[in-house]
Amino acid sequence: MALFASCGYADTTIKDIADAAGVTERTFFRYFSGKEALLVRDIEELLPVLGTEIRQRPVTETPLDAVENSLLAMFDRLRETRPNLSWLFHDGPPGPKLAKSTPGLLLSFEQEIVDALTDRLHRSGHQGPEQEFATQVLARCAVAALRSAGIRHWQLSLNADARPGEVELIRRAFDILRRGEWGPAPAQPT
Repeated sequence: MALFASCGYADTTIKDIADAAGVTERTFFRYFSGKEALLVRDIEELLPVLGTEIRQRPVTETPLDAVENSLLAMFDRLRETRPNLSWLFHDGPPGPKLAKSTPGLLLSFEQEIVDALTDRLHRSGHQGPEQEFATQVLARCAVAALRSAGIRHWQLSLNADARPGEVELIRRAFDILRRGEWGPAPAQPT
């Protein structure tokens, strides 16, 4: 993380990382598929935590609200304890290299949310094939909203003007999902 901070994520090489760790590049690749995997490991460790958070939300919350509120509840804690996750977006949106280094990460992320929402669905007594499908769709849309907020934050970071923070962008992304359209957000009550 110190190398990423001082040299930039894109300019930090595997050789730099291996040298700093006192190992060879070959040893590095025995444990990691690439430098992206160093960051993704943290996401994989957090998936069960997110699932637990969603399961503990009140059953009176809509599934989308439960996911959004769980992500926001975790966000500040994550930023303090794992600031390295933001490096995924420092040099642009995560793309093919991330997908190649961590096959199945997005599917695992979505599945954790599906499983947690399905548990909530069973507790509420509203279960059936249609609700199950709706849960799957909402979980996948929630992951897309979170990714979109991260990408938008990176895009806006290229502009020196004031920009909304990550939490605000996550809220806006979920609001777009709720509205189901691209139109302007409703006015906030004062």
